[in-house]
Amino acid sequence: MRFAAALAAALLFTSCGSTANPTQGESSPASTPTEDTAPSTPNEDAALAGSLPFNASGLLGGTAQPTFPDGEQGEVSVVQVGPLAKPGLGATLLFAFRNNTSEGISHVDWSATVRSDGAIVSTGSSQGTVPDQVQSGEVGLAYIYFSNGEIIPGGAEYEFTVNTSPVNTQSYNTAPFKVTEANISGDAIVGSALNETGAESAAPYSVSVYCFDGDNLLSQFRTYTEQDGPIKDGGSVTFTADLYGQECPSFVVGVGGYFS
Repeated sequence: MRFAAALAAALLFTSCGSTANPTQGESSPASTPTEDTAPSTPNEDAALAGSLPFNASGLLGGTAQPTFPDGEQGEVSVVQVGPLAKPGLGATLLFAFRNNTSEGISHVDWSATVRSDGAIVSTGSSQGTVPDQVQSGEVGLAYIYFSNGEIIPGGAEYEFTVNTSPVNTQSYNTAPFKVTEANISGDAIVGSALNETGAESAAPYSVSVYCFDGDNLLSQFRTYTEQDGPIKDGGSVTFTADLYGQECPSFVVGVGGYFS
């Protein structure tokens, strides 16, 4: 069963001011998110989630240990908005979210609408999240890709929507691997990840690196593992994720595929 969550009020960005979680980096305009809720459909009879430390599941590897706000109880809510990067055509908007529903979620798909002066100027969708399954109380990381994002102005207003599936090993649901090694080697992050899901997984196996400056999202890089065939429970994959010369003071990396 999938459920949807829509942002109750837009994340408003202004050209000045600061927040408890300011973003960094030249690719991001100075911004102030004023509200970041994304109401879901929590079970009112179930106990509400308590916020867990980042990477409480231990699925991610790397050196970053950011702290995030608690988010909205009973909801899947955005807790930090990072830089809007405009490398050329298109743009990507980094963000973090917390699952404060009473159950784990997987196959987490976000979409966003961008408004300027009340008019829609762009729409986009996420390209996967890490970890691929987000337990109750956990934080996940994602980014939205806007195909015409180069025209998004400063002061834009973002409206988020999320769709999720229950955590299970059914075919085509997302399969999170546990990163067992992640090292900086030259201008890349190299490592390995283990399938401990209890089921066979199928390719492609995405590798997502998120760089941080302290608690703040800085940049992201995405690639795929060398392996592209089925991986049985207990099997492993290896990866090389190029940083393309970009600054990455600290990082986390997540790896995942799909259940067969």
